[in-house]
Amino acid sequence: MKWAAIVLALAITLLLALGTGEQWINPVNASGQDAMILNELRLPRILIAFAVGGMLALAGAWFQVLLGNPLAEPYVLGVAGSASVGAVSALILMPESAVAMSAGAFAGAWIGISVVMAFARLGPGRMLLAGVVLAAFWSALLALLLALLPKSGLGLAFAWMMGDLSHSDIPVPILLAGWVAALSCGILLARSLDALLLGERHAEALGVEVKRLRWQLLLLASAVTAIAVTAAGTIGFVGPVIPHLMRLVFGSLHRAVLPASAIGGGLLLVLADTAARSMIAPAELPVGVLTAIIGVPVFLFLLIRRGA
Repeated sequence: MKWAAIVLALAITLLLALGTGEQWINPVNASGQDAMILNELRLPRILIAFAVGGMLALAGAWFQVLLGNPLAEPYVLGVAGSASVGAVSALILMPESAVAMSAGAFAGAWIGISVVMAFARLGPGRMLLAGVVLAAFWSALLALLLALLPKSGLGLAFAWMMGDLSHSDIPVPILLAGWVAALSCGILLARSLDALLLGERHAEALGVEVKRLRWQLLLLASAVTAIAVTAAGTIGFVGPVIPHLMRLVFGSLHRAVLPASAIGGGLLLVLADTAARSMIAPAELPVGVLTAIIGVPVFLFLLIRRGA
């Protein structure tokens, strides 16, 4: 019943998102120019939103296990900050180039990941602390680079930093393949993740190589986050909120939590992006702002509930 509900909600959301825009288009019997708008403009963007949202939710679920914190999120280790530094650095060299910005974001994300991995051997607690410090460093460096950025590149930079699905240079099939690959890897590791939730000693007693598993989680979660950030910019609160909500609905077993998170994260971002491009059409709102508006109250509720 729960799976039927989430699949039905996804189907309804995709249809509504496909028809909603500057003007309503019936997706069932569209033809001519309307069909072109649906197939060439709205559908690719919806698929990008679904893939990115799902990957962020999966990365959030992995980081929550990796750091032993059920409210952790993909950007907690400063990956988003280093990606932003890479994106703005590329724009300084090639203003107004969305392709250069995406390439710089991906390179910056992996630089940040490499730095964090140097601290991984110190354990989850110190790795988290290092991530917080590095996030502050990337933020300061980003402010310096923004001051050096030509005015012609400021609009593109700020749009990307607030979340933007309209300038993705990663082909839709690659993003969807990334979503499938991420979910497949998560399902393969589901039993080990369940064991790790019991504690390292219990996991080792059950035959789990904890050190190897932690490295796998760090690489997978970081890689997925890097792809998502490159494709859509900085979009917060999908990672921490969706996995926790799915645990409340489906229980703690990751063979259910991970597929539900992959679908739920995509559903949330499709809804947020649909609202972003239609509320003040033909202008658009930053999708990252809407996910924050939705996510902050839910996040606070979860904190209060967990504290209680």
